[in-house]
Amino acid sequence: MSERHIEMFWRCSSCSHRNLGRHQVCQQCKNAKDGSEEYEMPEDTASAVTVTDEALLRMATAGPNWRCAYCESDQRAFDGTCKNCGAGLPEPTQEPPQAAPARPESSPRKRLPWYVWALLIGVLACCPCFICNSGSMKDKPQALQVKEVTWEHTVSVERYRLVDKEGFAEDRPDAALQVKALGKRHHHDEQILTGYETVYYTEQRQDGYTTESYKDKEACGEDCTTTPKKCKETCTSNKNGFATCKETCTGGEERCKTRYCSVTKTRKVPRYVDERRSRKEPRYRSEPRDAAWFSWKEWTWSHDRDVKARGNTLTTHWPTEAELKPAQGLQNGEKEREARTASYSVVFQGSEAKPGVTYTPKSLEEFQRFGIGSTHNVEEKDGKVSIVVEEKAPAAPSK
Repeated sequence: MSERHIEMFWRCSSCSHRNLGRHQVCQQCKNAKDGSEEYEMPEDTASAVTVTDEALLRMATAGPNWRCAYCESDQRAFDGTCKNCGAGLPEPTQEPPQAAPARPESSPRKRLPWYVWALLIGVLACCPCFICNSGSMKDKPQALQVKEVTWEHTVSVERYRLVDKEGFAEDRPDAALQVKALGKRHHHDEQILTGYETVYYTEQRQDGYTTESYKDKEACGEDCTTTPKKCKETCTSNKNGFATCKETCTGGEERCKTRYCSVTKTRKVPRYVDERRSRKEPRYRSEPRDAAWFSWKEWTWSHDRDVKARGNTLTTHWPTEAELKPAQGLQNGEKEREARTASYSVVFQGSEAKPGVTYTPKSLEEFQRFGIGSTHNVEEKDGKVSIVVEEKAPAAPSK
């Protein structure tokens, strides 16, 4: 969409002289333009000259003219005073404040019937009993003593070393060493279609569809057409002696449609010994396929050993350096890394009717709070055991 500005004109009501929109005074009788003299559009806006002068563009884009309140002459939007009589800009009129909408009268409140109040009182009377009964159905924490504690620290050691590998070419990494070909081995079985013969046929493609199936369509080019381009210019007055003209164009797009041709294709049809068979089912045979088999060496991380330390006291330790030392020393290029895991278990003394309860602390700090014989609030809910820690009241400030 393109945009340009053109100049309008106005006719003097005193001498009928036709003046350009840039003038605010008649160029023949020198009378100022008043409100009765409207701006008129050129007869042929398409052939009107485009405004390019900077001074005229400033007039065209300044906004609508304003009318002097004293001499009723038209003045430019950027003129602060009337050039005809010297009066200033008219002060904007203030609209009187609108009265606030009347507040609707509130409707009288409806009272509940007596039977609704009776139902509410009955429900409230039953609620305390329900709360008491529901609280009694929940499992409450029990104060149990610690009977036994166990801990286990495990260090899992992995070693980076050369290992022997075998496989097909796609299994072999790029960094493989000492690669050797070991002949061929069975790779996969391929299903071969049997009991069919190949026939040739010709089909005509129409609108992208075929008589066989949609996926068999073949394209042999495109047919393209261009829609005619149409442009229209619309001019709107700026109410200051100039007009803004905008050109809107439609069309001009290229539209292409796939062209389909006649092609020769092949297809498989069943071949039967017994022509009376009604069902046409494809038959396959399985044929083995071999591929090259290789052996190689590659550097990789693999699990080497687990070293554990156990105990039944709150004092724990990890395996010593002597215990972590490998049975065989590291070879050239080999290295080791380790990962450490810890597990803790606490068994609480149960009653005659209920066996002991086992709890699994999540950290060493939590585990060391369960001394043998200490008492804790144990809660068992949905098969999960948890420890209920009672919050202690803050100590009274010393006087």
